[in-house]
Amino acid sequence: MSTQPGRVRQPDGIHLVLLQGRVRPERRQAVNNAAESSGRSLGLYLDDLVRYLEENGGLPVFAKPKRQSEELPIPAA
Repeated sequence: MSTQPGRVRQPDGIHLVLLQGRVRPERRQAVNNAAESSGRSLGLYLDDLVRYLEENGGLPVFAKPKRQSEELPIPAA
C-alpha cells in the first residue's frame, strides 16, 4: 500500500531499485503535487514520467555545469 492514502502504487512482485538524489524544496513539492494530482505514489509517478520521456523523444541531456572558481572572492583581512 502507498504511504499516501488514495494513491496508486507499483504492483507487487515487480523488481524495483532505489533512485535517489537531492533537489530544491520547491522542485520536490512540484513533483509531489503532480503525483498527488495524478493519483499516484511518488515512485510510480517518477517511473511513469521517465517512461513517458523515453517514449516521446528520450531523456534530455543537459550541458555540464560551469566549474566553480578555485577560490572564493573574499577580500584579505
